[in-house]
Amino acid sequence: EDIEKMKKDADANAEEDKKRREDVDLRNNADNLAYQTEKLLKDNADKIPADKKSAVESANEELKEALKGTAADAIKTATEKLQQVVQDASQEIYKAAQEAQAASEGSAADADSAQPEAEKKEEGPIIDAEVVEEKKD
Repeated sequence: EDIEKMKKDADANAEEDKKRREDVDLRNNADNLAYQTEKLLKDNADKIPADKKSAVESANEELKEALKGTAADAIKTATEKLQQVVQDASQEIYKAAQEAQAASEGSAADADSAQPEAEKKEEGPIIDAEVVEEKKD
């Protein structure tokens, strides 16, 4: 009898529990995104253009304000906005990294080609060999 009552209560509250779980997950994900965004800004401050950086900071503050309240829709909207501006900023970081890598590869290639041909040492063919130790008794 008590078991049946518990089952009915569980079934009646299942929808509410699901909604509460979704709200908690949304808040946790949003809070994590805010933290990760702050870390991204701190670690890559010199690689993000000022306009993108201010957009990310602004969107991050909006999300933090939304997290102070209880409106799930506001949190979701702020999270989506922050994800978009972070993605744009991340593209700038990636682009800067690619340019830096291309520049370093270009300067290394220039250094190699600057060496005169006469100075390059001819090493000859590679010979495969095996070392065998002989035991003396």
